Amino acid sequence: MAPWHPHRTASRHLGVWESTAAHQRAILLAAAGALAAVLGRRPDLLVIVTPLVVAAVWGHTTRPRTEVTGTARLGDATLREGSATGLYVHTTPALPDVHGVVTVARVPWVYRKPSSGIAELDDGAATIGLRSTRWGRRRIGTVSIALVSTWGAFRVGPVDLPDLDSATLPVPASFNASTPTPHPRGIVGLNRSNRPGSGSEFNTIRQFHPGDRLRRIHWPVSMRTGTLHVTSTFTDEDAHVFLLVDCFSDLGPREGIDGRPTSLDVTVRAAGAISEHFLRSNDRLTLRTVGAAEVPTLGVGSGTNHLRRVLDTLAAIAPATERRDTGERAIRGVDPMALCLVLSPLIEPTMVTLAHTLAARGMTVVVVDTFPDHLVHDPKSVHLALAWRMRLLGRQADVHNLRLRGVPVVPWHGPGSLDNVLRDIARRASAPRMARR
Repeated sequence: MAPWHPHRTASRHLGVWESTAAHQRAILLAAAGALAAVLGRRPDLLVIVTPLVVAAVWGHTTRPRTEVTGTARLGDATLREGSATGLYVHTTPALPDVHGVVTVARVPWVYRKPSSGIAELDDGAATIGLRSTRWGRRRIGTVSIALVSTWGAFRVGPVDLPDLDSATLPVPASFNASTPTPHPRGIVGLNRSNRPGSGSEFNTIRQFHPGDRLRRIHWPVSMRTGTLHVTSTFTDEDAHVFLLVDCFSDLGPREGIDGRPTSLDVTVRAAGAISEHFLRSNDRLTLRTVGAAEVPTLGVGSGTNHLRRVLDTLAAIAPATERRDTGERAIRGVDPMALCLVLSPLIEPTMVTLAHTLAARGMTVVVVDTFPDHLVHDPKSVHLALAWRMRLLGRQADVHNLRLRGVPVVPWHGPGSLDNVLRDIARRASAPRMARR
């Protein structure tokens, strides 16, 4: 799929200058008044229509004859939730004694400043503030430009400029984990492995071997024994984290960053927070989505650049646009040693089935429950409360079945949400196992 590039600049010719109804009315009244004054020998009528004659002649004399081009430009085409940017509009050339107005249409989750979305052109330029309050890719409201010459005699527009696009990246929720990632087996990273090598975690003190670094020499033991001894360490390695994001539903009122989150808001922001944590620890990460169409495929990567790609992918999610998605393509080719994190409110049965499938393949699976509590605590009607109660009973049974299989289900609460479960997984991985000899 071709990469998505937002349209940051739009330009269009505003057309030819046309006379206004006021100018035409002034000409007709002036001509009629002058004719009546001559035929009726009424000099007072000639005095009355003189201002109309002056306005009509002045407006026609100062008529602009240059074709004007309007241009609109976004200060930043990529924003974060709650951040603001400017919409800069200007006309070329900037004609003197020409007044203009710029309007920006209202669109959901974009606040305008001024709130009316109307700004006056000053020397052919105007600025309107825009603030995006919810993640996603969307079009900025239609920008229209209208120009009027002296005395309102001629005008051009209003003309709609081509639509501008913007991408609002989700703000990662606050998250950190103090436990290491299980199953490290890469070559770089901050996770301690079980095999000795170059790292920072102390292993033991042993005799010097050719190739050991001199700074590793442990002088107290070497002086006591008479032979050189060095300190050995465990190697630092990176782990592979696989994120599976549920895009089947978006439950709750969509109030943006300033209001209560929907289930997809919690899911997307949790995915961003988890990605930021593991990628800053030099781990490798893969992101897959289920239930959303036209989401770009994101491969394995690490580092800050990969974090930006992850946030761009999350911003491209359109919920429930692929209801027939079984998720088999999303979990195809997953590293068997990866830590699989399934982020879902556990409403769609497909996600529960995928968690069972990954666990049946012997992978380390953790389900992160992103169901928002306020959906149940604040029902709008008795019937809605009863419907949620019935659905949550089935959801509770699904969670129980996952835990019976050995898949932990952890509610998302921000920092420390995964500490206990990752610690238990690390202990389970290092425990002795029965093996056939």
